[in-house]
Amino acid sequence: MSNNEAPKKQNTTLKRALWVALVILAIVLTGLWTFEPEIVETETQLAPEGEVTNQVRIPLHTATEQVPTTESGTTEAGIETDNGAVAVAPSATNTAKPNTPITPVIKKVTEDTVIQPSFISDLSKLIVTAYKPKGSHPAASKSAKLMLDAKVINVHYGIEMTGLSWKGDDLAIGRRSVMRYALRPTMINALYMLYKQRFVDAIDTELTNTTRTIAGTERTLTAEERNDFYRLAAQRIRATAGVIKSCAKVDSAMSDIGVWLQSERDAIAANLRFQSALHDYQVSKEMNSTPSVTDAAKRKMQAEGTAYEEAIRSREEYKAALANMIRKFKWAKDQDDETNLYIASWVFRRSKDISNPKQVMMTIQDRLLDLAGTMDSQASR
Repeated sequence: MSNNEAPKKQNTTLKRALWVALVILAIVLTGLWTFEPEIVETETQLAPEGEVTNQVRIPLHTATEQVPTTESGTTEAGIETDNGAVAVAPSATNTAKPNTPITPVIKKVTEDTVIQPSFISDLSKLIVTAYKPKGSHPAASKSAKLMLDAKVINVHYGIEMTGLSWKGDDLAIGRRSVMRYALRPTMINALYMLYKQRFVDAIDTELTNTTRTIAGTERTLTAEERNDFYRLAAQRIRATAGVIKSCAKVDSAMSDIGVWLQSERDAIAANLRFQSALHDYQVSKEMNSTPSVTDAAKRKMQAEGTAYEEAIRSREEYKAALANMIRKFKWAKDQDDETNLYIASWVFRRSKDISNPKQVMMTIQDRLLDLAGTMDSQASR
């Protein structure tokens, strides 16, 4: 082989290698251009605003998945609820191409699974039943009365638990679990938004259908009597909001309420000791015990009686001071002290079981004031 042929052969080999590399590169680029990555079917949790419990889970389809079409030409998207049931929600006419991604359909939340619609119906009936138009009841001889307070409502739902759902058989545990569930700022707002109009409508229906015996005649309520109900309800709701605000705004409120409640317990205990000492003294006299035994029993009875009187005075002083503090807040003075103090004791008990009591109570106050305004607007229709 001559010296001139060697370079020619090397050039030919280099050109061939370069050509092969270009061909391979073209094949790779063509594959990348036409490659479609595989779309993995996923599932996302869509939680309705406000943490309401009737949540829906919507499976997302792959880009190439065909969606069933109804006879009318509409597509159907399956919605899986919390209990595993599948609801079918019609969408727009299926004119999209097969590879067009599907837009998830969110089912409108209409009720909560813990605070159920039956609670709203029962509460509206309870309130309207307690309304006594003028002349329909001895207590309403001069003016209409709403004979319902916070204690009646709390006892009613603390025992009946109508429209409230929980797990297990222990009523006390169930009641506590419902309170923990509902008494959160986001949940309070969500439940209020969900049920406010339903509550107003339920009250309106009850007022329209209820009858009262007035001047010996049973009849439905007049427009003026229905307006009286709304005005009384607004006043009572605002008064409750005022008590709750006083408990949230006064720094020493929880401590003051605690002292008052302890003084109530102390008075009860002192009375029991006095009753026991009185019994022992009476027995010693009836049994003709020795003078020393009878005298000792008498001295103990007198001492326990004095202690009981002191416990009563302390209780009344703490009670009066707390009632005066609450009355300083707007609207609270429109309600009797016993009801105000009962609401304060409710706030105290609930606050021991939640992490942010002040924020919770101010949220309740805000929603109550809004509801009172709605009651006023109903009266002015």
